Amino acid sequence: MPALTEARLTLLRRRLARSAPGAGDIRPARSAPGAGDIRPARSAPGAGDIRPARSAPEPTVPFGEFGIAERRMWRIYELDPESLSHNIGLVLEFGGRRTLGSVVASAELLVERFRVLRSVVEVDDAGTPSRREVTRAGAWNASRSVWTWGATDTAASDSGDDVDATATTWTRTPFDLHSDVPLRLHVSGTDGHVTMILVVHHLAVDDTSWPVLLGTLVSGSWPGDVLADTRPDMPDSAVAADAASSAVRHAIATWAADDVRYPLTGELPTESAADSWLSPMDDREGVKAAAPVAADSLTAFGRVAQTVGATPNALLIGVCALASYALTGAADHVLVVPADNRRRAQAPQDVGYCGNIIPMRFRVDPDATVEQTLRDAGSVIYRAMEHSGTDFGPILTALRQQGGRFPVIEIMASVRPAPLRGIPQPADAPVTCRSVFNGIANYPLSIAFETDDDGTHVEVDHQPGIVPDAVADRATAVLTTLVDLIPASLHHTVSALLERVPQKGIAG
Repeated sequence: MPALTEARLTLLRRRLARSAPGAGDIRPARSAPGAGDIRPARSAPGAGDIRPARSAPEPTVPFGEFGIAERRMWRIYELDPESLSHNIGLVLEFGGRRTLGSVVASAELLVERFRVLRSVVEVDDAGTPSRREVTRAGAWNASRSVWTWGATDTAASDSGDDVDATATTWTRTPFDLHSDVPLRLHVSGTDGHVTMILVVHHLAVDDTSWPVLLGTLVSGSWPGDVLADTRPDMPDSAVAADAASSAVRHAIATWAADDVRYPLTGELPTESAADSWLSPMDDREGVKAAAPVAADSLTAFGRVAQTVGATPNALLIGVCALASYALTGAADHVLVVPADNRRRAQAPQDVGYCGNIIPMRFRVDPDATVEQTLRDAGSVIYRAMEHSGTDFGPILTALRQQGGRFPVIEIMASVRPAPLRGIPQPADAPVTCRSVFNGIANYPLSIAFETDDDGTHVEVDHQPGIVPDAVADRATAVLTTLVDLIPASLHHTVSALLERVPQKGIAG
C-alpha cells in the first residue's frame, strides 16, 4: 500500500473535496458475524435512542440502489480504488462425494441467484452509485481441470498448481468495481478433493451474507434468505432521526470527546481538523498472528459472563479492552467494534455490505477488582450498542460539519464465528474453509476472537512501524492468558491480574 506522500495527500484532498457530504467516513472495519449478540435482547436495533433526518434509511432498498452502509463503503472505495483493504479471500476444500462438476454447478447456481455478486457499479452525473447486473460466463481450461469465473486478466494469471500462491495473488489484486464483478472464483482438483478459491469485495457482502453465499456452495442448492426472520425491520424516519441525534450526542460525550488520546503513544491529537479526516486513509501493510484459546478456559469464561451480567461475546470485548490496557498502558482508550446492521428487507443477494462500526470508550481502573472492571466494560458496551442502529457515516458527517476532527481510532476489536460456522454440512461431503490474508492492516492494531466448529482462536493484525514490536510480539499471549486467568481472578485487582500476563513476546 503506498505511503501518504505529499502528492498522494494532495490527490486524496481533491477526491475528498469532490465527494458527497459524509465522505469523511473513510474507514469501515470488517463486520463481525454475530456481533449483534453483544447487545442485550431488550436493545433492538433502531429502538430507543437514535438521528440526522437526512440519514434515515429508506423503508425498502430496491435492488440496484445502495443502502446507507454501502454508500459509506463506496465513498471509501472511490477515494482509493487500488486499495486491497476490503478484499476478502477464502479457500474452500470439498471432500467426500463432491465432484469437480458438482462444485462448479454450485458456483453457477450461486452467481445466478446472488445478484449483487454479478453486478457492476455505475455512477450518474450527480455522483450517485447504483448496481447493474451483467452477464459473466465461467471458463474451463483446455483440460477441463480448472474452472474460473469473474476473474480479470490480471487476477487470472495464477501460479500453476500452487493453490496458496494463486489465492494470495487473487486476493491481492484490486477490483475495478466499475467494470469487474465483485467476485472471483477458481475451482480445481479432482473428484473427492476439490478446491475453490473465492475472493469477494466487501462492498458486496458482510458476514451476514455467508449463510446464503457459502450455504449454496456447501449444499449445492439455494437456501434462500434463511435468517430474514431474525432481523429487525427498518425504523421509520422519525425514529431513525431521533436515534441519530442521540448517537451524535453519545459520541461527543464519549468516544469523540476532545480529551481522547492515542492509546499507542498516549498523546493528544495534534493535526488540524482538516488533515485528521485524511489520516485514516493511511492503510499499511500488515502482519497477522493467531493463537488458540483453551476450550476449558472458554467454558469457565461463560460462567463469568453470567456472574457479571453480560453475554460471552460482550465479555470478550471487555477482555480486548483489558488487553489494550495491558499492551499500551492506556487506561482510557477507544475501541471500535463492528456490528451487524442488516434489516429484514435487505436480503444478502440484493443488498451488499450492511455492517456498522460502534466505537466504545473504556476507562480501566487498575485498583478496581476484575469483576467490577468487567461489569463496567459491559455497561460501556451496552450503552454504545443502544446506538448501533445509526450508521457510523452520518455520525462522522455530523462531527465534521460541526468542525470536529476525525476521532481517535487505533484499535479494532471483534468477536465472530468463522464463515462456515452454523452452515449445515452433509456427513459424506465435508467442507473446510481457511482465510487468505490480503496483506493489509486496516487499523494499527486489530483483535478478533473467531469461533469455528472445532474451537476458538484469537487473531491479531498490526501495522509494523506503527505498533511497537514489543506490543505486537506479546499481543496473542496477553489475550489468551487473560481468558485463562480471569475466571479465577474476579476478586483480584486489575493490576494484580496484569502482573501475571506475559511481559514479553514468545521471542523474548
